[in-house]
Amino acid sequence: MIAALRLYATQVVLANRMALADRANFALQAGGMFINNAFMLVLWGLFFAGFKSVGGWRQGDMALLMGITMTVVGVSGVAFGGYRDMAATILRGELDALLTQPKGLMGRLLARECLATAWGDLIGGPLLLAGFARLSWGEAPLVVAGIAGGTVVYVSAGVCFASLAFWASGARSFARDLTDFTLVFSTYPGSIYRGAVKAIAFSILPAGFVVMAPVRMVRDASVETAAMVAGAAVLYAALAMALFHLGLSRYRRGASVAG
Repeated sequence: MIAALRLYATQVVLANRMALADRANFALQAGGMFINNAFMLVLWGLFFAGFKSVGGWRQGDMALLMGITMTVVGVSGVAFGGYRDMAATILRGELDALLTQPKGLMGRLLARECLATAWGDLIGGPLLLAGFARLSWGEAPLVVAGIAGGTVVYVSAGVCFASLAFWASGARSFARDLTDFTLVFSTYPGSIYRGAVKAIAFSILPAGFVVMAPVRMVRDASVETAAMVAGAAVLYAALAMALFHLGLSRYRRGASVAG
């Protein structure tokens, strides 16, 4: 296990070095995302200046939600960036070469890419949490646990979406759209979701477990909320592994899904 983790860490470092090869492009992408997040923070700040709360959510709660979301996306893109274009990797038949290597195919797929924009999120998220979320030091471990759980759910959902490429040739854009919709769901107060939309946010597009459940765990710490975050992480990780390996079992070397 230690050797596998060391190998994975080495692959992540190499992916980050590759992303840094074009420093100007890297700075533009990371800086652009940081500015975009700052702009969103200003917009929400103006909103809460006029409306003190939305369904019980106040400015500090929104800052907590945004900070966790940004950090989750940042960690995912820096340490597991391959999830973003995994469907394309499958469709291009690039698994052929990887299948000849030692076990750990999913790990190699996740560690093969670093998203430059993720660094903007990874820098901005903790700054937002520290400066605007009105957290106490006692809540810091809960925030870390929430980010860890949210990251597992988010990356696992990305793998599930990408695994559709084993069955459908159009899965690349569809997988990206589903991932993007999950992020969209993660950027609004959880109190606005009702009925079928809330069900979707806690199932198909698991924004509820990516950020809403972690926010609830921080603000209302209890065994139940902690179990919800941990249980969702285990469930979605298991689902991602099952769907990926089910698809892999029907994968034909040298042939695309369309063929």
